[in-house]
Amino acid sequence: MRLTSLAVAATVLAGLLSSAPATPAAHAGGYYTCFFGETTPGDNGYYNLTAHNCDVNGVDVVIKVISGATGKHRCQTAFSWNGFVDAKRCRPEP
Repeated sequence: MRLTSLAVAATVLAGLLSSAPATPAAHAGGYYTCFFGETTPGDNGYYNLTAHNCDVNGVDVVIKVISGATGKHRCQTAFSWNGFVDAKRCRPEP
């Protein structure tokens, strides 16, 4: 009886783990605030933004930076890791 219960539990757990996404879904059209950021030149008139103390992940996001590169930035892609953000193809957001 106990062996059967363990087998059922292992099967259920395996099913749950296999259906979980490998990476979190990207946010579309999100708005995020970061404490500090700076920009570097990018391609075709865009710039890249790196920022700290925020959590941003997604596509077509607006990032508000409080210190450094202050203001709002609309970026086509953004990825965050441990509070650091790397955003690409950004432009000023009014």
